[in-house]
Amino acid sequence: MSLNPTTEHFDVIIVGSGVAGALAADRLVKKGKNVCIIEAGGYATDERNRDRMLDYYVGSPSKATDAPFCGDEVLAEQPNPRRSPDGLNIEKLPDGANYYYYPPDYATPNDPQKRDKFLSYYERVVGGSTWHWQGIYVRMIPSDFTMSDFGIDTSKLTSDPSNFSLNWPLLYSELEPDYVAAEQELGVSGDPPNERLYRSQRRDRKRPQPYPMPSLVPSYLDRKITQALRQKRLTVSSEIPKVQVQGLSHEDIALNVTTVPHAILSHDKDGRQACDGRTSCVPLCPTGARYDATIHLWRARQNHNPAKLITQAVVKNLKLDDDGRRVLGVNYQKWRWDDQKRTRVADGDLVYASADIVVLAANGIENPMILLRTAVPGKTTGAANSSGMVGKYLMDHPIKQSYAVANEDLFPFRGPQTTSQIEDFRDGKFRKHYSAFKISLKNDGWMTNAAGAPRGSTANVTGNPLYKPGEDGDWWPGTILDLVTNRKYSGAKLREKLVRSMRHITLNAACEQLPVETNYVVLAKDPQGNDVTDELGIIRPQINYKVDDPLGYVRNSFKKIVDVHAKVFEALAIKPQFQVLQSDNDGQPLNYGGSGHIMGTTRMGTTAKNSVVNKDCQSWDHDNLFILGSSVFPTSSTANPTSTVAALSIRAVRAILRQMTEQGTLTAKRTT
Repeated sequence: MSLNPTTEHFDVIIVGSGVAGALAADRLVKKGKNVCIIEAGGYATDERNRDRMLDYYVGSPSKATDAPFCGDEVLAEQPNPRRSPDGLNIEKLPDGANYYYYPPDYATPNDPQKRDKFLSYYERVVGGSTWHWQGIYVRMIPSDFTMSDFGIDTSKLTSDPSNFSLNWPLLYSELEPDYVAAEQELGVSGDPPNERLYRSQRRDRKRPQPYPMPSLVPSYLDRKITQALRQKRLTVSSEIPKVQVQGLSHEDIALNVTTVPHAILSHDKDGRQACDGRTSCVPLCPTGARYDATIHLWRARQNHNPAKLITQAVVKNLKLDDDGRRVLGVNYQKWRWDDQKRTRVADGDLVYASADIVVLAANGIENPMILLRTAVPGKTTGAANSSGMVGKYLMDHPIKQSYAVANEDLFPFRGPQTTSQIEDFRDGKFRKHYSAFKISLKNDGWMTNAAGAPRGSTANVTGNPLYKPGEDGDWWPGTILDLVTNRKYSGAKLREKLVRSMRHITLNAACEQLPVETNYVVLAKDPQGNDVTDELGIIRPQINYKVDDPLGYVRNSFKKIVDVHAKVFEALAIKPQFQVLQSDNDGQPLNYGGSGHIMGTTRMGTTAKNSVVNKDCQSWDHDNLFILGSSVFPTSSTANPTSTVAALSIRAVRAILRQMTEQGTLTAKRTT
């Protein structure tokens, strides 16, 4: 591709239009800055009123996450979680392998490293993945910022323990004002944070700041579980059944149901209506009650000093000055959909745009990929990578699910997909030995677990060991596809069996994952050493990932999660034969799901040797480069990352403005 420089120059270029980029853009234009946002994807159809998106979703057989957006014609190339039966990406590989590249032996029986597929994905569209998130908005807790205090053995996590820390370079107390500011911006509803999890705040006689709006109303299912746990006064020890963990101290942890804070309105606000309980947050909130980043993008573009938004433009790399210290701008490739070829094609030559400040606000995959694709004079490691950490320490929140059929109707499918949780295992001394976790009480029955009931995704389940062909086993998988196709039910009998979905319950536990150096994303190379590129000729990401870790941190947590799930089901008097607990056998791969929380690949820290950015999200190597999003997280915690992403973005804007002032002062001195 030939390089076609433009004369267009901006104060700030922001790469990515998700929550991090949108918040930053809105605040910067209000300060009079000339801002350009470059987004890899296009506009979602009917961005503001959503009518056509709703029609696309309703008419889609797959109900896939890309269904509301009219798929490939709007979305930049991205990892697809599965083959889509509605005609989009039908030829593409599942598990994201159409975009994530894996070597031929990866995650096969012949793989000597016993690696896993990375099961978290994202949307490359205006507004980013906030189009189909649940809106769960949980802050990190104080101890999450000081994980080194637990005494975890880091020697097995990294090749250089002397330049590695599990601590963040800032404390919860430093970030709390930005948490509060972001919650006001997004419109967060929630009960006051659980004070037990903020013990260090109590020592300073401080309570965590409340959320701006009351919580969403808990579901009937939530209330029944709350009642059962209170009646049993259920307390669980920190020990793991049948597992001897050396040094694990005894803790009694009482289980309580608390409401989940959401970036979903419990009251009307700023022209947005309150949530009316459609249970379709993923993949689409049809009313706009749940926050998405187009709200702040719209504000930034409606300002008297409007931000410019360039869409369907994939940033290939950065352009640096001759000594590699300063970022001059970005090179991006416009694209369009070729309906005849059924593929994305380049729309013109590579374009260059310059700026005083460049902000990468893509995600935990795309941020490091842009840096790794950037040429640095005299180096081969890519931009912002003097530490050698760009792309490394990839993390997610691995999910362990359990599900069951209750003894009475619990009436799921009303309200957001999760309105309550059990968060008592988010903190404790046990975190030296296994990961913390929180349990979501799912309001969507079995829709998001392996069964996928009542709709289901396949009738081919008869080979599964859980499957019993007799009528006594027709509770599993409980899908209309199985009941009609395999069991030949119809009429009143079919209706009777389908009504049983009103008793479906899923417990969804997400646990923290330690940063491990061998979990990483790099520039993709095939076995012959050739670049592996996407449809536009841009090098794709190659993933190396394993859920299990050398300390057994996640594996032991999964065992404890299953133990707690079983105790919750027991409190509900659910018989064991109607429970699916999905335990993991020692020595075998873990059964897990991905959360879509991609973290850690441009981690923040205290020095240029132990991190990529400082506590203001500013690159150590290039002082006019900032990196926003969960890629800067040093550790994962148990908190859904959006709340911390938003808080860090607000914090970073102050640093960006300071940097621009300093640059302006230096420029003025040079010209006088």
